[in-house]
Amino acid sequence: MLVISDGSDVVRVGERSVPFPTSVTDATVSPNGMVLAFVDGLGNIATARLDGTGLRVLTSTDPGVRRAGVTFEDGGSEIIFSERGHDGVWRLKEVAADGHDELTGGQADPTVAETARDGGGDTAPSATWSQPSHEAAPRSELLFEHRTSRGRVEVYVADRNQRGFGASSLLAGRAPAVSPTGDRVAYIGAAGQIHVQAFPIETRRPHPIQVTWGANPTGHLVWSPDGRRLYFSTQRDVESVSSTPVRPGHNPVDVVLHQPGVASLGSVARPAVGTFTSTDPVSVALAVSRARYVDGTSVPVSESDSELAWADHVTLLSTSDPSAAAPAAAIAGGGPILFLRDGRLDPRVRDEVLRLMQRPHGFPGGIVDIVGTPIDVPESVTSDLRSAGLRVVRFDPASAASDAARGAREGSSACVVVSRHDLAAVASSVSGTNPVLLTDGASMPAATAARLDRLLQDPASTVYAVGRDAQVAVRSSWSGKRPLHIVDVGGQDTAADSLAAVQGLYDAPGRLSVASAGDWRGMLIAGMAGPTLVVDRALTPAAQGWLAASQPVMRGIYVFGGPAALPGDVGRAVFGDRYVVRHSPTDITE
Repeated sequence: MLVISDGSDVVRVGERSVPFPTSVTDATVSPNGMVLAFVDGLGNIATARLDGTGLRVLTSTDPGVRRAGVTFEDGGSEIIFSERGHDGVWRLKEVAADGHDELTGGQADPTVAETARDGGGDTAPSATWSQPSHEAAPRSELLFEHRTSRGRVEVYVADRNQRGFGASSLLAGRAPAVSPTGDRVAYIGAAGQIHVQAFPIETRRPHPIQVTWGANPTGHLVWSPDGRRLYFSTQRDVESVSSTPVRPGHNPVDVVLHQPGVASLGSVARPAVGTFTSTDPVSVALAVSRARYVDGTSVPVSESDSELAWADHVTLLSTSDPSAAAPAAAIAGGGPILFLRDGRLDPRVRDEVLRLMQRPHGFPGGIVDIVGTPIDVPESVTSDLRSAGLRVVRFDPASAASDAARGAREGSSACVVVSRHDLAAVASSVSGTNPVLLTDGASMPAATAARLDRLLQDPASTVYAVGRDAQVAVRSSWSGKRPLHIVDVGGQDTAADSLAAVQGLYDAPGRLSVASAGDWRGMLIAGMAGPTLVVDRALTPAAQGWLAASQPVMRGIYVFGGPAALPGDVGRAVFGDRYVVRHSPTDITE
């Protein structure tokens, strides 16, 4: 789907001319093809649906600055743009696409960290987020035009998959555009023509291929979703050309629009709303685990590949033991959770555990965490798994706080604290990067306090307290308590706690689960598919508003249980009428 903006309040979307409530400059389509980001008539960064509705302004009006060059990053969760400040220097800035972050609220510096200290002017950002397969980790690449104080112009790259911040020179040229799969970069070279360079450049010796001769591109290069064509602006029109020349010196150019404008292309594929209505939690958990996690022999080869698509442990509990739910969710931490029924290990469950936990020769095996008493999960199950060469650790639900503290990974400077009695808040908190600890209502258990005391001081440990009870508990006193930076999340009621956790603990998730508050098993299963929003029987107005704001980044939503109307309500809240309902979990990937 081709979208062209020309600075007026009418945008060409496919073959239609769509009126917008403001002028639209430098429009770009979100990766899921649902939303435009652009510079509005007041010079702000804004978003709107492709039909011109749902206008959302994300920055503050400032006549002293100029903004341009809008691009989506991190799968659509962030918008990066160029801003010329009061000092006349162009810098890259960013803002959350859903408007829910410290940048939007003016509480943090919106300057892109990789470009904050390089001393030059940065413009024309281009970013991509891709995951070539279920087994591969997502890749996030940011390229931009860097102009030194001496006038040298280069293409810089910032690899968002590496630790730390920094950008490096890639090519001599300007106006870069990274391909949808991140394996090529198009740019305007020194001779003013478009070139394509394979990426990454392994030897640091680029060998670009020239793709235009005699064209007059001014910038705004963009790839087609299939990578076959490049679209670009000139002073008189918008043109396109094959990304692979017919032969050196010859590559016909097509005129797309006989007037100046900026092109962007987006997918016409409809995002999915998956729904799981089976009353058999054993089967549903198996289906989600099989779709979500790769075979255990696909061990990540580097830290950057260690996504949740690969599991280092699996958690087992009984379908008839709700007391095990909170500690099981905290211990699993968004990892695979499987169920036993009537104290028996279903052969299908055993096979799935072996599939997840098997390892290549020489690699240590995974861990099976059993949450339940010997009555609910008999010792025969433990013996069976150990006989298969697996390491098994048992946790007693009666000591939920101790279990969560014992199962939480060490070496973190932040954690999430939730009351074990607020399962909805627990379920909504466990899919993030920080370990989850449990309180006993408003009381601070000794095991949780001891684990908080072991947080790394960097410079002050951060505790995200979800819900009123947890907030009271972390502010209580205990012997040897260390300084804690406490961030309150929610605190009004169960529904508000769940929504606040999903909003505050995750970086605009592109994959979301929605679970029914009346189904504790469904809440646990939902955590495997993504951050989990727990609802009673219907979406609250606050949840509807957040879902609508999250439209640019959402690639898939999975609904577990609840009324039959819930999947449709969720789909419409996010995507309007542009979604499909699926009854299979086979597409649950990053």
